[in-house]
This record gives sequence, C-alpha cells and structure tokens, in this order.
Amino acid sequence: MSNPPVELVGDFDSAEARFLRSQFDDCRIELIARSLLDERTALLCWQPAADIHPRAVETTSPRVTDRRRRPPVAWYVLEHEPDLRLTPIATSADLQDRYPGHFPSDIVPDRPARKGCLPFGWMFWPFFTS
Repeated sequence: MSNPPVELVGDFDSAEARFLRSQFDDCRIELIARSLLDERTALLCWQPAADIHPRAVETTSPRVTDRRRRPPVAWYVLEHEPDLRLTPIATSADLQDRYPGHFPSDIVPDRPARKGCLPFGWMFWPFFTS
C-alpha cells in the first residue's frame, strides 16, 4: 500500500525529499528558509493537502501522519547532522531558543499551535500543547 502524495514546494535536495516523503503523507511541505549559518538546516511549513476530507482512520504504515490529530499548520526545522531529522517548532521564540541566529526572528507566526504532526508525537503530546 502506498502513502498518499507529499507535495514539496521549494529547493529540496533528493535526500531531503526522500526523507520527508518517508515521514509524511497527504500534505504540502514548503521550504520557508535555509539557515543563515548552515545551508543544510532549513525551516519548513507543513500543511494538510487541500483536498483532504475527514475519513475513517486506516491501519497503515507507522510512518503515516496520524489523521486523528492533524493540525492546520506545523513548523519544523530539518537538519542534516548527524542524520536527517525534524524538530517541531511552536513559535518564533522557540525557533530562536533552539536555533539562535539561524533564521530571522519573526519568521514563524506567533499563535498557539500544536508542535507538529509526526506520527510518534503522541508519546510526548502533553508536553507539546500550548
């Protein structure tokens, strides 16, 4: 069974594109900015695909986004070191605390949001609410 498509917007390299498609489905991921200090670090904005309609939760691969808790938008930093990984970001302050000097200070809108939609986030859900 294949996962629904991931629309990638921006200049992702092939390793980044493969990694993001393995982590998500049914969504649009936009590369917002590369780090000012390290071009292998990037800020991403995740949104559900425009044509997603509520449907029954299917039993699928554990890499598939949990459709029961799909937020309207989620922010991540994608890093290459040591391996490709994603870090959920909630606010501009969160971004500046974790990645000082990497991105402009107002690049992430400050509004309450869930810290992402990765499938394993449920293990830490109480810590990710605003």
